Amino acid sequence: MFDWLTLEWLMTNLELVVLGMFISLGILLIFPILLTLEFRKLGKKENK
Repeated sequence: MFDWLTLEWLMTNLELVVLGMFISLGILLIFPILLTLEFRKLGKKENK
């Protein structure tokens, strides 16, 4: 199934693999920040 996934392929496409990992990390880190901002807005509305 993953016969194409070899060490040689990883070494030739290392930039793409790292770029994909950084994009995934960025997406995963954005969601908690957005949730925090939304909960702060909700908290301010409830206090008024």
